[in-house]
Amino acid sequence: MTKWAFIGVMGILAACDVPQAPVVTGPDGQPRIQISTSGLTCYNNRCLDINPAARSVRQIGNRTTRIPGNIDVSSGSVTPGEFRQMATTASLAGGEGSQSDRG
Repeated sequence: MTKWAFIGVMGILAACDVPQAPVVTGPDGQPRIQISTSGLTCYNNRCLDINPAARSVRQIGNRTTRIPGNIDVSSGSVTPGEFRQMATTASLAGGEGSQSDRG
């Protein structure tokens, strides 16, 4: 088994035990995912480290990147579509997070 296949399998197994973020109904009637301020925000077995104050997002193992400008995180929640968009942005950041990336 290659290293990448092993990492993928481990990621899938680890995702099975991850507690999902609470989903609430926003003022517009849409479901909204509550952003965790003390760790990872997980939804549909995808986890992101979201920092609303710094407007940054990071997928585990990747570099920190900016939250897309069209996503408002100031309310402390995002729609499932916005979460998917941030996950795509975070995965495209690529590379391994470095010590300088940890703040």
